[in-house]
Amino acid sequence: MDNIHHLQECTSHKPIQENNLKRRNYTDIKFSVPQRYEIIKVLGKGSYGIVCSIRDNHSTNSQFIMAIKKITNIFNKEILLKRAIRELKFMFYFQGHQNIVNFINVEIIFNRPYDGLYCYQELIDYDLAKVIHSDVIFTEFHIQWFTYQILCGVKYIHSANVIHRDLKPGNILCTVYGTLKICDFGLARGIAVTSNKKNIFNKSNTIPHITNYVATRWYRAPELILSNNSYDGAIDIWAIGCILAEFYHRRPIFMGKDSIHQIYEIIKYLGSPPDYLLKQFGSIRSWNMLNNQTINPENMVRGQNWKACLSFASSDAIDLLNRLLTWDPAERWTVKQAIEHPFVMSVRHIEDEPDCPHGSFDFDYESELDSMNKLRQYLIDEVIKFRNSRQ
Repeated sequence: MDNIHHLQECTSHKPIQENNLKRRNYTDIKFSVPQRYEIIKVLGKGSYGIVCSIRDNHSTNSQFIMAIKKITNIFNKEILLKRAIRELKFMFYFQGHQNIVNFINVEIIFNRPYDGLYCYQELIDYDLAKVIHSDVIFTEFHIQWFTYQILCGVKYIHSANVIHRDLKPGNILCTVYGTLKICDFGLARGIAVTSNKKNIFNKSNTIPHITNYVATRWYRAPELILSNNSYDGAIDIWAIGCILAEFYHRRPIFMGKDSIHQIYEIIKYLGSPPDYLLKQFGSIRSWNMLNNQTINPENMVRGQNWKACLSFASSDAIDLLNRLLTWDPAERWTVKQAIEHPFVMSVRHIEDEPDCPHGSFDFDYESELDSMNKLRQYLIDEVIKFRNSRQ
């Protein structure tokens, strides 16, 4: 309880302007910020809650605008509470990398109906999906520069033995200067380093099976759909390949209507998966595909040449796509290999490619949080730790 009182000793709050919400049909979510902040507008709403832009009227820079995301229902739903803790810990852990969005502050409001976790972060002008689907013309340089920045951010994340698991253009923010920043770590996972200190992304070790329902479908690696086995950082590499293709295609390359249709969208481009891999996947879906191909060889699809699909892509871009988008995750390049590919060599700056200095992220804390009360208290402690680090 002392921790709760400590958190509530912040500046008095005021609710967001009701007319601002009514115009956007968001009146079902109550929003509260300290008096020093001015709400500018509502930016969006999702299953997590609501995002607004705010101005700090106490700042010497009157043009300094932030985004604030309220995560709702965290005190009532275990899965949302776990995701909130996970995202907060990851944002604290990865703080400071230029290609990962930065948290500025965080607080918990306990008073209903404004209760929730409020995350203050730098306001980025656009998400990458809006940029890709706009009328802006991409040169080869733009695509190289964007791809390189994504690789730098993912390299940093993977070096801590963490998998993002939900890479997509909507979770990559873009400034007006073309700087990309990865966000939304609510689905990120990983494992602790083993005693022999092997990195899980060296293909010698993989993440234990947790759930295959991760990654938005269009960017979901085939092993997440077809396999019951463990997976590793190759699922993020697949997503990067999908985004690279989308830079040229200007829309998602694999637009499945459901999981099965998603696989057949992939088959149209990559051809049928090899029999040995379907056997390794060992799921009912993979065995059904294998039997169908064995009985009806004419159903085997050869796939397309990327150059025929993406006529504006350079030969280096096509080569990198072939390294990133492979059926077999073991054949997919790692982020360290991809970042050394000739496609990004002209925009590469070695000093922008650090590994996470904190080492491997420790997930042991999760095994201790076996009740809602422990989860709530842990979130409070993490918020206090984050706030203290900012003082």
